[in-house]
Amino acid sequence: MKKVFVFLMIIIGLQSFSQFGYKKFYFTTGITGQYLTTSKYTGFDVNLTFIPRYNFVEFNPEATLSVEIRPQIGAGFRNWYSRDGRHLSFPTRVSYASPLLINFNWGLSSEENSQYLFGLYIGCGYNYANVISKTPSYEAIHGFVIDAGIHFDSSPISHLSLMYTFGNKGNRIYGFGFYYDF
Repeated sequence: MKKVFVFLMIIIGLQSFSQFGYKKFYFTTGITGQYLTTSKYTGFDVNLTFIPRYNFVEFNPEATLSVEIRPQIGAGFRNWYSRDGRHLSFPTRVSYASPLLINFNWGLSSEENSQYLFGLYIGCGYNYANVISKTPSYEAIHGFVIDAGIHFDSSPISHLSLMYTFGNKGNRIYGFGFYYDF
């Protein structure tokens, strides 16, 4: 993971010197709902999300390549937990996640001067998610993530997103988000 991060930082550094004249940083905030499945428990989370995005390659005014991180924190509950053959329910707990993504953006919001009223993106990366609770400790879910979304010219919701995490040991996270682009 450290090698990937260093590689991304080098590419971002080189691109920042080679391209000028277009907006590189974008900020988004919103709500992400997640459904988590593992061999021992399932559950739902609702997280507040802040998304800083950096466009590091501009192919044209309607297509860019970006890197973003989506730090999330919120509350949720586990449907059940299996211990000694019994299914136990769990109380509300604090959840957090931090996906790191590289996306191809096209159309609206791919670049500041886009002429389209609709945009989309698709990408992949790495996700780490866990919870804080008084109940027995949970195993963190981490692994490869794919995401896709659309941008549309609207308010207060201008961005919808789907994420799917292929977690460690067969664990999965399904995510859906409503966001507002600044």
